[in-house]
Amino acid sequence: MGQIIDLVGRKFERWTVVSFSHQAGNVVYWTCRCDCGAERAVFGGDLKRGGSKSCGCLTKELAAKRMKSHGMAGTPAYTSWQMMRQRCENPKDDGYALYGGRGISVDPSWSTFEGFWRDMGSTWVKGLSIDREDTNGNYCKDNCRWATPKQQARNRRTKRTIETPLGPMAVVEAAEAYGISQFTILARLRLGFSGDDLVSQFKLAPRIKQKLKSAG
Repeated sequence: MGQIIDLVGRKFERWTVVSFSHQAGNVVYWTCRCDCGAERAVFGGDLKRGGSKSCGCLTKELAAKRMKSHGMAGTPAYTSWQMMRQRCENPKDDGYALYGGRGISVDPSWSTFEGFWRDMGSTWVKGLSIDREDTNGNYCKDNCRWATPKQQARNRRTKRTIETPLGPMAVVEAAEAYGISQFTILARLRLGFSGDDLVSQFKLAPRIKQKLKSAG
């Protein structure tokens, strides 16, 4: 092994070499002090190659700077974007089973808030959060809108699947087929109706009858 080159007093990014720390085989470590005051033993090779630039504070500062670059960190819109990604991508999130767990994903271009805001920012107003038109579809520009909590709740209810004489149908589809209001079906659900009883007393819309007749 060659002679150890003394690095004491030299500065590498945010590290200042304070003293020799120890040697493990051919690997030499130096006690370094970060600009923030933290001290630790750092591999000399990492110092020279730039593999270690700080105790970790530099990485945190750069991440915080990126978050603040769009000026939206902490806003309701930013929180909506964060929650969207969590329920689709984090198995530990309480809502993951209903989103990521059943295959709902986020458009790759929305992996950064900037990409998401580029597509959705122009239509956002205070009080709205991101919502999918098709609750079985992914989060992407073509399937998303900003909606009030009331609109979101209605969207979830009307996409609920119910049993009808024509087979399983979403509430919105059943209402169209039988020519009745979605809210009539929702009201009957609240009253305890189920299965065919939800729509059995109503007549199929003429165009649905014609469609079935043509198909038969």
